[in-house]
Amino acid sequence: MILVKKLLRLGVMLFMKTIRKYWFIVLIVIALVAVVAYIFVRSPEALRFNKGFVPPEFLEARTRGAMIAEDIVGLSKESISNLSNISADEEIGNYTGGLNLVLKEVENNEKARSSALELSKELGIMATNLGSVRPDEAAKVGLEAVINESQIVQRLINYNAYALQLVDSLQGRFTGGGRGPATDGKIKELLSKMNEEARAINELNSKYKDLMARFNTLTGSK
Repeated sequence: MILVKKLLRLGVMLFMKTIRKYWFIVLIVIALVAVVAYIFVRSPEALRFNKGFVPPEFLEARTRGAMIAEDIVGLSKESISNLSNISADEEIGNYTGGLNLVLKEVENNEKARSSALELSKELGIMATNLGSVRPDEAAKVGLEAVINESQIVQRLINYNAYALQLVDSLQGRFTGGGRGPATDGKIKELLSKMNEEARAINELNSKYKDLMARFNTLTGSK
């Protein structure tokens, strides 16, 4: 169990270090695109580009990113179910069962971490190509969509941090040294926060889809 906890902690640290690298790059690109888009919209030259246009690179990255996001959402939905079972086991004092479910969550988190890294790369490609999107209103909607979807990565970082704390608390339960009102409250709080992050991931992806539907209407793309 100690080995599992160490591996989880190491995995979270490596994930956060790597993902923050791409997260920083994505944010820089998004900021630059926003500035360029603002300047372009104010320029008379923008009137030449009233027809819809989306770079193939943007569309390809969007397709790949959508598939990755669906995988993440699927894992988050499974997590919501697992968290409900963990909470039920915790209520009846079945800490061994709860711990086993948390370890299953660790496995799911490994998949989610890998998916989050890939999603960050695809969002970076989309952001880079936003400056070529026409009309300008579509570029603005695309920028909003990329920013919205990029928040999924931050939510996963939060989720993994809570999962690590939950393993610590349940290990205390398992060994018999972590019983008491304080631990009870901590476990309930962590479960609630993890559930909140999982639901937020679903909501963010739903909003992204709505924004992309509007983007498609404006550009005439599919």
